[in-house]
Amino acid sequence: MTKKPILLIFLLLTAIAGYAQQDSITLHYSVDDIVVSARQQVISAPDKSGNISINMSALQDIPRFAGAVDIVKFLQYTPGVVATQEGNTSLYVRGGDSGQSRILINGVPLYTPSHLLGFFSVLNPAHLSGLTLYKSGIPAHYGSSTASVTDIRTHSYLPQKYGIEGNVGIIESDATVQIPIGERLGIYLSARHSYASWLTNLIQVDNASMHYEFGDYGISIVRDMGKVGRLKINTHFNNDNTKAFAQSYSSDGNLRWWNGLGNISLESHIGKRVTTENTLYSSIYDNFLDIVVASNRYGVSAGVESYGASNITTIDLNAISLTTGANYEYRRVRPQHIVALDGTTANGAPLEATHESAIFANANYRTFNDIYLNTGIRLSIYKNNRVWCFPEPRISLSMPLSATMRAWASYDMMVQYLLLAPQSNMSFATDFYVSSSAKTPPQLSHNFAIGISDSYDRLRYSVEVYYRYMKNVIEYDTSIFEVLTGENNYTTNLYSGIGESYGIESNIGYTTTSLNLQLNYTLSRSLRQFDEINSGNPYPAHSDRRHNLSLLASYRPSPRWTIAATFVYATGAPYTATKGIYISGNNFLKEYGSYNGGKLPDLHHLDLSATYWFKRSKSKHSGINISVYNVYAHTNPLMISWDVNIDKDNTIHIKEHLHTVYTIIPSISWIFKF
Repeated sequence: MTKKPILLIFLLLTAIAGYAQQDSITLHYSVDDIVVSARQQVISAPDKSGNISINMSALQDIPRFAGAVDIVKFLQYTPGVVATQEGNTSLYVRGGDSGQSRILINGVPLYTPSHLLGFFSVLNPAHLSGLTLYKSGIPAHYGSSTASVTDIRTHSYLPQKYGIEGNVGIIESDATVQIPIGERLGIYLSARHSYASWLTNLIQVDNASMHYEFGDYGISIVRDMGKVGRLKINTHFNNDNTKAFAQSYSSDGNLRWWNGLGNISLESHIGKRVTTENTLYSSIYDNFLDIVVASNRYGVSAGVESYGASNITTIDLNAISLTTGANYEYRRVRPQHIVALDGTTANGAPLEATHESAIFANANYRTFNDIYLNTGIRLSIYKNNRVWCFPEPRISLSMPLSATMRAWASYDMMVQYLLLAPQSNMSFATDFYVSSSAKTPPQLSHNFAIGISDSYDRLRYSVEVYYRYMKNVIEYDTSIFEVLTGENNYTTNLYSGIGESYGIESNIGYTTTSLNLQLNYTLSRSLRQFDEINSGNPYPAHSDRRHNLSLLASYRPSPRWTIAATFVYATGAPYTATKGIYISGNNFLKEYGSYNGGKLPDLHHLDLSATYWFKRSKSKHSGINISVYNVYAHTNPLMISWDVNIDKDNTIHIKEHLHTVYTIIPSISWIFKF
C-alpha cells in the first residue's frame, strides 16, 4: 500500500520549521485555557497535543438527539472521528475500527458503549466530570488500544449540597442525584430508562416489528479519609433488551446485552510532590441472541470478563513530571458460541483465560519557554496459549511558534491483545471479542501525527496530519446467518492482515459570549489488505470516508433562549456491491464486485434544537427543549439490497431497495437542575 501520506507530514514539518525561524516570541500560551473557559463556552477544542477535551457545561447548548445530550455521539463530530453511518455510536478514529478505540470509565474498560441502533451511548452526562479523547501523544499508562483512548471520569469531588439534574422526554428520562453525607462523604446516583418502542417503529424495515427498551445506572461514592487520601468507589450498569419479528425472512428473535463495571481506588498524597492512585476493578460484557430462522431456533452468545489492578504514581519535580506504575488484568473471553436450541448441533469455542500485564514510565518535561517534551515507554506482556512481549515507545513534542501559535508532533507505538471481530456496521451487539492467538496475533500500530493551532481573538483554528500503519488487523468475512447454517466455528472466516490510514484534520472555531461556531473537516483514507480477501489486493476499510464534515452552531439571542444546529456530511460507506443477477433454474444468483468496492450514498443530515429557559444559572436551571433530528428527512441508507419479483406474465422485475434506520425524529423534553 502507498506511503505517499508521509510526504504530507514532511511538508507540514518543513512549513513549521520555516515559521519557527522567523518568530522567536515565546509567551505563555495554552489552548486548554480556551477549552474550559466559561465565558466563551467553547464546547471542545484541540489541546497542546491535538487531543480533545469536552466542556461538560457547554454541552447543554448542542442539539439533542431524541431529547437527550449524548457525549459519545458528540465525539463523532470532532476532527478525526468519522461519522460512519446512522445507527452507530461507536468511535472510529483515524481509520481504525471500533474495537481499536478503547473507552475507559475511571480507568475501567467499557466494552460496548452503544445502545441498540445507535440511539444513545450508555453514559449519563450529568454523572460525568470530564472526558478526554487521546488520538496522538498518548501517555504510556494507557494501553490495549491501537487507535485511540477515551478517558471518561465521573464526579470525584465532595458535593456541598443536595442536588438533582436530569431530563424528562418522550423517549427516555434520566436523573443524577448528588447527596452530601457529613463533611467527608458524598454519593452520586444516576439512572436512565427508555420507553422507546414507538421510536423503533419508525425504523424502515418492511414487514417487521420491534419492541425495545434499555436502562443505564451508576453509583459513585467519594470518601475523604484525611491523611490517608481520597477513596472513590464507582459502578456502572447498562442493559438492552429487544424483541423483533421479520415476516419477510420468517424469523424472530430476542437480543439482550449488558455491561457491568466497577472499581475502588485510593488516591493518596505523599508529601507535596508525590501522588499515587491504586485501583482494583472489574468489567463484564455479555450478549445473547435467541433467534428463529426458517423454523430453526438458535442461541448465539458472546462475552468477556476482566478483573484487574493498577498503580499510577506521579512525581512532580517542577519542570519535570514523572509518571510510573504497573497494571495487571485477567480476562475470560467467550468468543461467539452458537447452539441449536433444539439440541441437534453445536458450534462455538471454549472459554479463553488470558493474562495481560504492563509496566510503564512517562516523563513530561516543560521548559521555561513553554516547550513540552513527553517521552514514555510501556512494556506489555500477554499470555494465552503462548507468551508475547512488546515494548511500546511514545514521544511527543509541543512548542510555541508565537504568542498565539503552537505546533506539535508525536509518535506512538501501540499494541492490542483483545480483538473485536465486527459482524455489523450498526450498534447491534453482534460483534464479539477474541483473544490474540497464533491465528490472530496481537495488533500493532505505528502512529505519526503533526499539527499546528493558532487563535486570533475570537477565532481559532487547528490543522493536523496523521499517518497510521497497522499490523495484524482482523476481518470477519461472513454473516451471522451463514454461521448459523455452517458447521465451522468462528475462526473459519476470521483473517489477519495489514492496514494503513492517513489524513488531514482541520478545526475552525468562532466564539463570542452569545455565539459558538465550529467547523470540523477531515480528508482521509483507510485501507486493508488480506491474502484471503479481494485476491490479496488492498481495499477500503469499513470506516473509510474520503470526506467527513461537521458544522456546529449555538446562539443565545437572549438569556431565555438557546438555539442550536448541527450539520453532518460524510462520504458513503464502502460495501461489496452486486454486479449482476442471474437465473439458474428456479434460483436467482448474484454476482458481486470487488470487496468493499461499492459506495453507499453520501450521509448527511441537519439537526435543530431550541431551548426556552425558565431559569438558568451555574447551580440551577430549568427549561423546555424542542429538537428535530434530520430536519429535511433525508434517507441515509444502511445497506442496499435487490428485490426480485415475478408477475403473472412471468416478467421479472428487479428493484434496488435502500434500507434505512430512521429519518426525521422530533422530540420534546424538560431539562432541569436543582
